[in-house]
Amino acid sequence: MAKIKNNPLASLSLSGLGSIEEQSVEKGQKLVARAEVAVSTPSLGPLTKLPGTWVGTGFNLIEIPNMNQAKPGPPPPDKFKIILNNTAETLTFSSIDGEIINRGNAQEDIAYLGLHYLQQVNDVNLPQGQNGIHLETGLFLNLPDGTDPQVKESVARLGSIPHGDSLLAQGSFFTVKGGPQFDVPPADPTPFFIVDGKRVNDTNPEYLRLLNEAVPPAGISKDVIMNPNNLLKEAIKGQNIIETIVILLDANPIEGVCNPGAISPTGGITNIPFINVNANATSLTAIFWIETVQNPDGSTFLQLQYTQTVILDFPVFGPPPTNPVVPISWPHISVATLRLKDN
Repeated sequence: MAKIKNNPLASLSLSGLGSIEEQSVEKGQKLVARAEVAVSTPSLGPLTKLPGTWVGTGFNLIEIPNMNQAKPGPPPPDKFKIILNNTAETLTFSSIDGEIINRGNAQEDIAYLGLHYLQQVNDVNLPQGQNGIHLETGLFLNLPDGTDPQVKESVARLGSIPHGDSLLAQGSFFTVKGGPQFDVPPADPTPFFIVDGKRVNDTNPEYLRLLNEAVPPAGISKDVIMNPNNLLKEAIKGQNIIETIVILLDANPIEGVCNPGAISPTGGITNIPFINVNANATSLTAIFWIETVQNPDGSTFLQLQYTQTVILDFPVFGPPPTNPVVPISWPHISVATLRLKDN
């Protein structure tokens, strides 16, 4: 397993009592070894190829509010702004030595492995030192199946962002021969309302104008604004991808936005009060593709692509005469294509 030098988690044991095989629990006068209830040997599973440092480029699209509750009525055109970034990214996954053990009550203890991650994203068109747009740290966990609750094995992502957001996303994984599929679900930046739990796009011409008239940053084509996944397609054009590990992650899924099969309750996002009132982050959906790419000479390299949509709810005044405050949901979409650096 690859390790990162000077990783503060390298010697951390989250079990508290050493490995699961060495632990015992007293029941009356008898000591029962934990090994008797350990049903499988923990592994990183679909996360096995992630340890190391990944670097590459991508695109970020976010709509932000600009005091849109200043007065009743529909927000004027300048009350929302769109920020577009041509990005450079470093994503580092570090190994956590030892098993992570959760104590069972309704079922036996479970043990699993995980990775710590650190994500740093810059805008390539801004001056160095003034171009940082995103910082995130957290964990990826390879969780086993269970009997109570009855669940299939899955991947979980725990992340924290300095804006004041913490997320727990969880989902399934699988491996396919060949390359990824980028359009299920589509990366749609159109704002929407939630009606009966489902996405219904808002066709307000002022909102659509913000998207249609947006000028892409240098290095990004116009079509990427309305479908950021197009950048991922362009990045692998002509490549021979022989295998792809697909990881689906959702937090508080919304029908019409989330991955197929994601249902509530799954994960969630918790924010500081300022975020809750002004730009509430409510839902996340993401797909990670870990790709094995074959060169013409038969050699291979690893590539990581992802698409991620975070839903931000901005309160706006509804129509007169009552002008109720209602949330409108804006997708914040990020995509990137990264390659694993040689250690």
